Amino acid sequence: MKKQDKIIAIGGVALIIVLAIVAVALLLNIDDGDSSIVKIKPKVTEVDLKEDTVTPIAIKVESDPDNEEQVVQEQVTTQPVANENKTTENEFYVKAACKEIRNNDNQMAELFGYWDEYQLDAVADIIRLERVRMLTKELAGSGEYYYYGETDANNVPNGKGLAIYENDTYYFGEWNKGLRSGRGMWLRIYPDDKTATVGSYSGVMEHMYNGQFKNDLPNGEGQEHYTYQTDQITGELTIANVVGSFKNGYYDGELYIMTLDNKGVTYDWFATGVNGSFKPCVENKISTTNKKPVWAKGEDNDHSTDDSDDGFHWMTDKENANWGIYSLKKSK
Repeated sequence: MKKQDKIIAIGGVALIIVLAIVAVALLLNIDDGDSSIVKIKPKVTEVDLKEDTVTPIAIKVESDPDNEEQVVQEQVTTQPVANENKTTENEFYVKAACKEIRNNDNQMAELFGYWDEYQLDAVADIIRLERVRMLTKELAGSGEYYYYGETDANNVPNGKGLAIYENDTYYFGEWNKGLRSGRGMWLRIYPDDKTATVGSYSGVMEHMYNGQFKNDLPNGEGQEHYTYQTDQITGELTIANVVGSFKNGYYDGELYIMTLDNKGVTYDWFATGVNGSFKPCVENKISTTNKKPVWAKGEDNDHSTDDSDDGFHWMTDKENANWGIYSLKKSK
């Protein structure tokens, strides 16, 4: 063999070896899709809206009711599975902290994107789709939730994120060390029952709190809002909006309250909450039925047809207790 041919042959073998090494290196560096996410800012236009065949990681912890700083007890990881129709329903709500996240669920990325852009009409539509509601149904009775968003070095929710709980319940907003903390919106919908009752309120279609959180509960300034099927309201006076200050989920501080009666008439009130009770508007004033004036009616309520209306809403001491956001109050 000529010397020139030998050089060409050796060069060809060397090139093949180099290409093989590069291919192996590329294979070793392929992302398997199971890595934790540090920061997520999905663009809605890039999201595949087709049905997913993979579920996000579920998270589970035990809650200590006497300790506002929840402690993670064990790690529980679910494997990717095909869409399964788990439809068991159970009233069960547990505050939880996150342990492991997977960045592979397009449905949560889609919902995160719309919520992050404050497109609430789109959010309202999406959370009523069966493919999204299937996620919340899968969590029934488990004490787990699905999470998508920013995490810290230990893969715990920290920053901005979205949580899906059972019973068609959601939270989008800020987190700190696994707890809802900062600005956020908590939302529960009742799409299957036009006569749903929340506490003592009937005909509820949607219940929302939007405002400040600390230690997993409403703390600070915010707004609570109910949406009703009006013809299903049975109470004479039903709260529709509360804007003001909250402490561990209870009304605490200056409050603006809007109520709705069973005829669809709204009224505006002003009150002062004290850890879930209302401070009397007039000191040492009590009715013959042992009620005290706790809400003062606003000046713009000229649609009242009650001639005996004195401008106050009255409550007994028993009635004037534990007022706050249903499902988001710390146990006393």
